[in-house]
Amino acid sequence: MTRAHALLPVLPADLPSLEASLEHLVAAADESTAAGVPTTLVLATSADPAAVDAVLASWVPLLNLLDGVTLTVEHHPGARSREELRSRSAQGLGAALADHPADAAATLVLTTTCDVLVAPDWVVGHVRHHREGARASTGPVRGGGDVHELTANLAVRADLLPAVLADRRRVRLVHALTPLVATPRVTLPASP
Repeated sequence: MTRAHALLPVLPADLPSLEASLEHLVAAADESTAAGVPTTLVLATSADPAAVDAVLASWVPLLNLLDGVTLTVEHHPGARSREELRSRSAQGLGAALADHPADAAATLVLTTTCDVLVAPDWVVGHVRHHREGARASTGPVRGGGDVHELTANLAVRADLLPAVLADRRRVRLVHALTPLVATPRVTLPASP
């Protein structure tokens, strides 16, 4: 694995969680880049562009200081679900890498959601599993109820991503011990 793309679908309802999610994603991308794997954060969104820009305004100067970490915003008006946003973004990435199969096989695409906070070594952990031969990896998500949404902590080689998102049963996943991710916790002030 020589490159990573961290895909974050952002629905309008996800905007309040975007800031906290970005804080963790940027840290993970910076850690990955420091380990030699440049990382692109891809926000696939159907939210109002002005609302997204308002959240990103404080992040752009920071991202400009980080070598090897880039941010791309893909606007998909009318997309109604995270699944649709992931699919559209995956199709775009697949098309961009279609003429370069070696690059696609060496590019790791990770997916998460705004209501999940990734660990600083999230990208690096998945990269390690893929360098050891994994085709796809996932791991537990702490919190958020009993149902584990697979795409809240999923990493797949770019050449396999469309097949995984289309039909997860056909691609054998390695349930790797990837860094834990957690749902944000709300802290209420103590009463006097």
